[in-house]
Amino acid sequence: MRWIPAEELREGFDLSALIDALEEGHRRPRPDLSEALIGRYANRYLVRSAHDGAKLLGSKLITIVPDNPVKLSLPSVQAVIMLFDAETGVPLTVLDATELTYWKTAADSALGARLLSRPDARTLLVAGAGGLAPWLVRGHLLARPGLEKILLWNRTLDHAVECVGRLGDEGIDVQVIPELETGVRQADIISTATMAPQPILKGEWLKSGAHVDLVGGYSEDTREADDETMRRGRIFVDCRSSALEGVGDILAPLKSGVISENSIEGDLYDLAGGGNLGARKESDITVFKNAGGAHLDLMVATALLDRLDREIGAHGSDTG
Repeated sequence: MRWIPAEELREGFDLSALIDALEEGHRRPRPDLSEALIGRYANRYLVRSAHDGAKLLGSKLITIVPDNPVKLSLPSVQAVIMLFDAETGVPLTVLDATELTYWKTAADSALGARLLSRPDARTLLVAGAGGLAPWLVRGHLLARPGLEKILLWNRTLDHAVECVGRLGDEGIDVQVIPELETGVRQADIISTATMAPQPILKGEWLKSGAHVDLVGGYSEDTREADDETMRRGRIFVDCRSSALEGVGDILAPLKSGVISENSIEGDLYDLAGGGNLGARKESDITVFKNAGGAHLDLMVATALLDRLDREIGAHGSDTG
C-alpha cells in the first residue's frame, strides 16, 4: 500500500488545476456519502466517507483541536485520507491530508465564487487569519483574477499581521483592516474562516451584489453568518447532504424558521451541471456555504494522484 506524505503531494500541487478538477467532478453522478462527528468538548474527531460507484472509495479521518495553534504551534485540523479500489476493495493509498484539506477547501470556495460571484468583483475580504486564510486568498484570486484589493480581518491583530507578511512574501498585497464591519461594507466577496460559536457577519453590512463564502462553521455549534445574512442572500451550498448534516450556518436558521430547505437554491452539482437556477441580477447577494464532504476529498485526492503518476511516468520516459 502506498503512503504519500505532504512533501510528495506538494510536488503535484496546482490549485488552479484542482479547481477545474472539482468543477469537472461535479458534472459526474453524485457519490454515496457518510459522515460521523464525535467528541463531547472542543476537541472533535470527524470521519467522512465517499463511494463514487466506479473507481475509488475512501474516508478522511480528521482531528479538530482548536487550541493547537496557540498551545503547541500545531494545526487545529489534521487528517489522513484512506483510498480503496472500488471494485476489489483492496487498500490502495494513504495520503497525509492536513495540508490537502487546505487545498480542497480553498478550491471548493473558489469554485463557488467562480460560479456565483460577480465577474466585476474588485475587493475581497477574508475574515480569520488561521492556516486556511492564505489558501482562500489564493483560491479567490484564481476564481476572480480582476480582484484589486484584498483585506484581512482577525480578532487578534498580531495573527493578521503575520498572515499578511506570509502572503506579501508571495507578492500578494493584503491590507489588515481592524474593524470587520468596515471591511464587509466595501467588499464584493467576503470569505469567513473562523471557528466562531456565534455569528460575526451581519447581513445589514452587505453591499448590493456581494458574494458571501462561509467556510469556518463546521459543526452545529459553530456559526459565522447571522439571520439577516440568510434572509438577504440567495443561498447555495457545496453539497446539500453535507450542509444539512451538521453545520450551524444552515441548521440554526432552519430550526428557527428563518429559512427552509427550499431556500437552498442549489449546490455545486446543480451549478456545475448547468441546472436552471434562475437568472442572477447584479444586485443579488449570494451566500455559499462551504460545508465540505468526503466526495470533495475523493475528487482532489484523485486529481493529485493522477498528476503525480503522470509526472512519474514522464520522468521514467526521460530516463528510460
